[in-house]
Amino acid sequence: MEEKKQSIKELRERALFEHDQRSEEIHHWTEKNGGEHHRVNRYATDVSAKTVSELIDTIRKELEIGQNFDRAILLHVFSYLQTYDFFNTDEAGRDTPGFSLAISELDVALKQLKLDPKNAMRYLVYRYKLKTYANNLIMLNFAPILYLESALSCNLMCVMCYQSDSALQNAIKASSVKLMKWDLFTKVIDEAAAFNCCAVVFAGRGEPTLNPRFSEMLKYCHEKGILDIKFNTNAMTLTEKMAREWLSIKAPLTIVFSVDAADKDTFEKIRIGASFDKVVNNIKMFNRIRNDEFPDSPVRTRVSMTLFKDGQDPEKARKLWASLVDEFSAKVALSEQSGSIYQSEKDGKSKNIYSEVKCKELFTSFHIWSDGTVNPCENDYLSHLQVGNAYKESLFDLWNGSTMMKLRIAHMSGKKNSCYPCNGCSGY
Repeated sequence: MEEKKQSIKELRERALFEHDQRSEEIHHWTEKNGGEHHRVNRYATDVSAKTVSELIDTIRKELEIGQNFDRAILLHVFSYLQTYDFFNTDEAGRDTPGFSLAISELDVALKQLKLDPKNAMRYLVYRYKLKTYANNLIMLNFAPILYLESALSCNLMCVMCYQSDSALQNAIKASSVKLMKWDLFTKVIDEAAAFNCCAVVFAGRGEPTLNPRFSEMLKYCHEKGILDIKFNTNAMTLTEKMAREWLSIKAPLTIVFSVDAADKDTFEKIRIGASFDKVVNNIKMFNRIRNDEFPDSPVRTRVSMTLFKDGQDPEKARKLWASLVDEFSAKVALSEQSGSIYQSEKDGKSKNIYSEVKCKELFTSFHIWSDGTVNPCENDYLSHLQVGNAYKESLFDLWNGSTMMKLRIAHMSGKKNSCYPCNGCSGY
């Protein structure tokens, strides 16, 4: 046991030491392999001609009542669903230039329909506004999606992740707040609910489940009317107690298990400190509990694989998880998340890349770190772009405030690269 701990310590130290070189290698690999793309394989879905017909009928009734302020949007969704392509393979999620619904999104709408038809309507309107307005740089009065960092620390050190940057490790050591406190969390969620925000994603720089009140956080979001609740986890901390707590909420959660290889050796070299066998067994355990004790659960599970080097074999991984999760996703990494956003050119000059890009993150989301820092971008994990603190200011005021507006103006006027570290980002 002591030898294993020493080995992990040495691997962590080596990962920190090699961070800058590895970041550059990942940047070149991702450029060569086509940037970010998604390959989502759906294993399970409630979507069929019959269930979609039921959804269409519910929208029709809502339109005929005539009391929904968003009925013009619902009418568009109603028209779109009339000729829905059930063989649609577009699983880009929110990253579409116009309105469309992937099978997985339609599946969420149908799960909401079973729970509460009103929430199904809210979900469809939210996805429409996100894709038709926010993705096209049309500003809404409040962030469509909130990303919350329930924990700053992580139990692993993955070689393509922020956590392998010594600058972040130093910031973590210096921080007096490593877990989001309950009063900050409820303040953020209460305000989000007041402005009809429908989406909360628990993600950031750490492992969300390390917060001892994480299950309570999920339940609170659901009770406050947050419809699209999602979180990423490395599954190392997953217990039967957690599984039952999450499934008992009876909310259409999306649980994303981050697993970046299909074999033990490759996996454990990528995710330093993790056990491949434990992760596989934990996901099997979750699946067993869901099937045996919560067979009608609206929870959706996905294994997500980040591709950043040769030899990861996503097809082998897809087959491995076919019987254990609802979806499998493989995507090429964003090199910015490995730290390339902060790197200079070899001559020491600042990077100035993709100057024409207008970043839609400024219109689609806010990131709230565990200490309350509000950042417009996850890739800026050292918070150079921070716009305020959720403890002291309202999210509405920060979203509509001068600091955010100046960033948007810079991007919209072709001056993205006047902002650091936006000048080192490809934009997405």
